Amino acid sequence: MQRLRALVTAVAPSRIPVLIEGPTGSGKELVAALLHRASRRSGPLVAFNVCALSDSMFEDALFGHVKGAFTGALGDSLGFLREARGGTAFLDEISGLPLHSQAKLLRALETGVVRPVGSSRDEATDCRIVTATNEHLDDLVHAGRFRADLAHRLSGVVVAVPPLADRREDIPQLVHHFACVAAGDEPDRSVVVATRAIDLLQSHDWPGNVRQLRLAVEAARVIGGGVIDVDAVETLLATRSRAALPVSSPTYLEREQLVAALAAASGDTERAAEQLGVHRATIYRRMKRLGIPVPTSRVAPSVARAAAGATPAAESIRGFAVIRGRSRAEPANSANALQW
Repeated sequence: MQRLRALVTAVAPSRIPVLIEGPTGSGKELVAALLHRASRRSGPLVAFNVCALSDSMFEDALFGHVKGAFTGALGDSLGFLREARGGTAFLDEISGLPLHSQAKLLRALETGVVRPVGSSRDEATDCRIVTATNEHLDDLVHAGRFRADLAHRLSGVVVAVPPLADRREDIPQLVHHFACVAAGDEPDRSVVVATRAIDLLQSHDWPGNVRQLRLAVEAARVIGGGVIDVDAVETLLATRSRAALPVSSPTYLEREQLVAALAAASGDTERAAEQLGVHRATIYRRMKRLGIPVPTSRVAPSVARAAAGATPAAESIRGFAVIRGRSRAEPANSANALQW
């Protein structure tokens, strides 16, 4: 990312078009914003997604219109390209632009002028063009879905934003940044992120990239009551596909250790707790969090001894133990239940 920032800083002062390539959620719009700030252009950054425009609205949205050009045109409209005059026009998801609209955009970029809908004269545009795509334009050109001349025109400098899985060393800084943003203006809440939580977040693949990580940090902070610790992160990741966790992740290793301890203790949670050096209640919490079913036939020896007296109080204790065991086991055994 430092190399990417250096490239952006180098090309920002020029007018050369920049194409930002990267997977969805990798932060392409943030790169565009950095380009605009580093360019020191006096005009605004105007960003829009070309896929959000219908074919009939493309010219109006980009080039604007004059009053009376069509029904409902009660005044003049500048359009995105003229709104960005003196600044930067960021066209996101450019790969989704239809072929007939590509020709109109190419002409505007080549000539530097646009003709608003309903107007009889051209208007100059003075904006830096930055585009973004999650597909390689060369591949689209070969497939006949994108004009080669427009692809060449947009690819003055290509900035590749790698997926988050290829730059895991950036995750700690991103997590702290998103945690601070999530804390906002809460005066009595400090930003606390546990080291083990960072390690666990780094072990995840994050197919949704930076966007997914940001949402996960916000959710983990809510789950942890303002503190992003390993329990909050594991609870969050447990709601996702277990297959997404690599074998080397702390969650996978902890689950394997607990399964082995329970197997060695023949399912006796009290013996497993003694073996691992934790309280039996901790074993139950971990089993719930890691999706390990609690055996209904195993009742703690202390509870069994208390129930042996057959007193009303003891019967209540025994009933509570069995009900508790069933309530914990049923979700894991039910075909329709969500995984813990």
